[in-house]
Amino acid sequence: MLTIAIANQKGGVGKTPTAVNLAFALARAGNCVLLLDLDPQGSLSEYFLAEEADIQEITVYTALSGLQRINPLPITDRIALLPAHDELAGAELELPNKVNGQKRLAKILSFYQSDYDFCVIDCPPSLGILTINALASSNQVIIPVKTEISAERALKRIKNTINDIQQSDLNSNLAIWGILPTIYDSRKAHHKEVLQALKHKYGNEVYSEPSRETTKYNDATVLRTDISALDKALAAYWDTLAATFVEERRMT
Repeated sequence: MLTIAIANQKGGVGKTPTAVNLAFALARAGNCVLLLDLDPQGSLSEYFLAEEADIQEITVYTALSGLQRINPLPITDRIALLPAHDELAGAELELPNKVNGQKRLAKILSFYQSDYDFCVIDCPPSLGILTINALASSNQVIIPVKTEISAERALKRIKNTINDIQQSDLNSNLAIWGILPTIYDSRKAHHKEVLQALKHKYGNEVYSEPSRETTKYNDATVLRTDISALDKALAAYWDTLAATFVEERRMT
């Protein structure tokens, strides 16, 4: 199972839509995908479960606190979800006091290694213990960055955190897949300037094509599905992005 963290301490940069549409693209390519909600705000869980997200009794918090396998919720034939809600905030207080508290999620994911081809983790908008657990458990990390100057400036912190994890014994094999520009509107000069600045500063780390702003992503949320149900061209974008991970897994 190849594990991909979607991480950035900045909120509102498109982490959840990235997780959803990447997972569906991987599934379209014939893979079985485990989606994991690691955000106490539960955005990924609400995406699929709506008001039922808050009443789930068995969640990622259950798994982390008891170091146990929980049964994922089926989303499609090839996608399943480990849900979360605000109860997960308790883990932020408890995990630092646990033995190996920064690698507890890695143990949980070991229970699913033979069941899924990919795991996609939707991280919280912070660099706390939950995000550390995600990065310590992952093979690759995508950093979504909204094409606005405030989001671009936040990149340094997440990259420093990733570097610390790579240099420590937490996860020396963690790799940055790349920086994914998101919510991009080519009609806005500011967005063009930020995208150009990202490419100038980070070069090939920036994915060649940004994820564009469109109301269709919101429409997909209402329908509890991915963008392929509404726009084939946008689906092709995510299929192309997902293909880089399919190739990565094939070569390992």
